[in-house]
Amino acid sequence: MSLTAPAPPDAGSSPSWRARAAELAELGRTTRVGQLARAALVALLLVLLAGVLALVAALRTGAAADDVVTRSGPLTASAQELYRALSDADTSAGQGFLLGADEPATLRLRYQTDLAAAGRALAVLGSASTGAGADAAAVTTLAQGIPAYTGLVETARAVDRQGLTYGSAYLREASAFLRGDLLPAAQQIYDLQSAALGDEQDGADGGVWTVLALVALIAALVATWRLHRRIAYTTRRRRTPGLVLAGGALAVLGLWGVVALGVSAVATAASRDDGIGPNRELVAARFAVLQSRSDEILTLVARSTGGAYEQDYVRRSIALYGWQGLLDRARAAAGEGPVADDALTAQVAGRRSITVHELVRTLDVAGEYEQAVALALSSGANGGQGAVTQVLDALDRGVARTATAAADDATLARDATVLLPLGVAVLTLLAAGGLVAGVWPRLQEYR
Repeated sequence: MSLTAPAPPDAGSSPSWRARAAELAELGRTTRVGQLARAALVALLLVLLAGVLALVAALRTGAAADDVVTRSGPLTASAQELYRALSDADTSAGQGFLLGADEPATLRLRYQTDLAAAGRALAVLGSASTGAGADAAAVTTLAQGIPAYTGLVETARAVDRQGLTYGSAYLREASAFLRGDLLPAAQQIYDLQSAALGDEQDGADGGVWTVLALVALIAALVATWRLHRRIAYTTRRRRTPGLVLAGGALAVLGLWGVVALGVSAVATAASRDDGIGPNRELVAARFAVLQSRSDEILTLVARSTGGAYEQDYVRRSIALYGWQGLLDRARAAAGEGPVADDALTAQVAGRRSITVHELVRTLDVAGEYEQAVALALSSGANGGQGAVTQVLDALDRGVARTATAAADDATLARDATVLLPLGVAVLTLLAAGGLVAGVWPRLQEYR
């Protein structure tokens, strides 16, 4: 039995990739050209990493800032307008009912204008709804409920014009439906849009991606500088143009990124602190004023059965004008300036309206119903409607100022990052190209 010796390995066969990698690693550790190539590769990878992270930070920040301007901000304003219009329509309907056949055309027009404004705001919010979730359910509730509410109001008006006594029951039912179903749905939409706006503003702050990009950029600059020093030491060249170009591109990228993202972050913070913060308190105060005015009107409509409306009026008034109430918080959030002055004006006028309300209640309890209605609906400086109008006018000024400030700051935050993604891409490629152009000839010298 013969044994066959194993065939010797083929001398011409190429080594495995593991062996080749080990050989290259050994050359990178032990030879000057290998060490230079390794340092250049590390610097190139850091440049590309810094560019990718900076691009992600710029795109995310720019997209969030743009969404605040074009979507979240306008939708939050539409949600505010929806709640305001519905509340004001309820008050106007009650005032028109008290006046009966003497209802002026301007009051009727105001009611219709409020309903039209609510419809427009609901259309905007409905078009932005995802079709599922809490926002879609609230939009559906409002879309189906507003016609039902207006139908009850019109029935109340028609019955009252016929001289029948139960018209007030229809009006109270309409108001109860609006308060129990429609306004909570509008409040839910407003809360959801406010939360979405806050999330987008958090994204426009830059966040962790900006920090990571800055760290990678500093590391790339250090690696490029050390590579330049290595070449200068080994070749006695004071400067390598390609590496100088790469370092300059990285420096410009860092400066541009810090300025642009810094401006965006500062503007976003200003939009949140000087605009959205006080705006939210002023809007909540405006909602409460409209609801308390509706309570006052419905107390008169219900006559002896209006105790629940009066209790609600007292509760809302305390929340509005009391210590650490909504207007106190709005003044604190606004700081010094015209917005705080508007909140103070509303607070002073609101406390005057409480005095008028107490006089209205005194007249009503004393049996002087007609005089009570006349005082409550009087638009003079010392009348119920006049005092409430002063409150609402001051709040509207404050809301407009804070909304404008928030929108201007949000626009600045967006504009600061418009060109940054393009700049990041160009400067990263320029830095990478400069690094390769600077190192490649030095590597060729070792051949």
